[in-house]
Amino acid sequence: MLRLQKHLSIHLQDLLPVHRSASLIQLSLQRALLSTASPGHFAADEYLVSTCGITREQAAKAAKCTSHWKSYSNADAVLSFLTGPAVGLSKADITLLVAKDPRILNCSVDNTLRVRVGRFRSYGFSAAQISSFVRVAPYSFRTFNIDEKLGFWMPLLGSPDNFLRIFRRNSYLVASDLHKVVKTNVRLLQEHGLSVEEIGKMCVSNPRLLTGKPDSTRAILVRADEIGVPRNTLLFRQAVNVVAGLGRETMAAKLKMMAKILGCSDAEVARMVQRNPCVLLRSTETIQGICEFLTKVVGVDTKYIQGLPTILMYSLERRLVPRHYVMKVLQEKGLIRKDLSIYTMVASSDSVFCSRYVHPHKDVLPGLADAYASACNGKIAT
Repeated sequence: MLRLQKHLSIHLQDLLPVHRSASLIQLSLQRALLSTASPGHFAADEYLVSTCGITREQAAKAAKCTSHWKSYSNADAVLSFLTGPAVGLSKADITLLVAKDPRILNCSVDNTLRVRVGRFRSYGFSAAQISSFVRVAPYSFRTFNIDEKLGFWMPLLGSPDNFLRIFRRNSYLVASDLHKVVKTNVRLLQEHGLSVEEIGKMCVSNPRLLTGKPDSTRAILVRADEIGVPRNTLLFRQAVNVVAGLGRETMAAKLKMMAKILGCSDAEVARMVQRNPCVLLRSTETIQGICEFLTKVVGVDTKYIQGLPTILMYSLERRLVPRHYVMKVLQEKGLIRKDLSIYTMVASSDSVFCSRYVHPHKDVLPGLADAYASACNGKIAT
């Protein structure tokens, strides 16, 4: 009988594939089929495998959650709700959810699931956004305190899209203790001159800044102060972001590497970082490549780079090389000053650059726009 049941189950799945929502007819047929597995034995594990798509090993681990089942009716209702329009989970989503949290199948649709989905909706989440939440943290969908956690994060982050963008990288947003951890970290950042709006923006690049241990946040703020930029400034916010992503030893190694490449003192490098802390996030290879191009091709010295460290933040291939090409062409034709700074050429947006240095010369140099576009794609005209 068991062999016949397995054989029929395989062909039933071939004939009735589950697409975006589970078919009630299919669930009924599967339930009838499973009930014939063996008299007196309720095959919950077979249901989990054939209907929910989890492995037999996962089903065995879930046995303690399903041992009390007398029928499949509640599990069917749960799957029908989750794959329906309210949430819109796919078959793959259901498999992931049940594997991580088999207790979801024991929930009351009306008293638990519909209520939780309603609370998500009250914070502006669509069905697609709720599905995204489930894919990131399936266990949390049933367990976390929605009003406590979303009630805090949504005003800070502004929208479900912003929340999900950060949540995908840090699911601790709904797991960390709000009072002992998150709010303590917010207070520490505010004490260092950062506004709530700035703190929300910082979460995008460093989502663990608020969910990590407060002692770690204190250490980050101490190191940001050591860079030497004033609080209550954009530079200080950048300094916090930089040191949050770099360990102390890594940061020290970066500073020594920059001093070696530029042939300058530690104090001179420290002043560069004060002007733009983000240069510490550039790789050794990137900084070396830009410095070699600026000194050997453009012809500036390292003092120039030290005074304008932001030039190290631009792409060598997509910004510096193409704009230097345009600069050379215009200088050779006498259309711009010979002493024009390369930084002036690279610092403006692409639209401003083209309006100042490309479009005004289309009659004299009709191919310049195409040549510049090709240079941005790595093809320099010779």
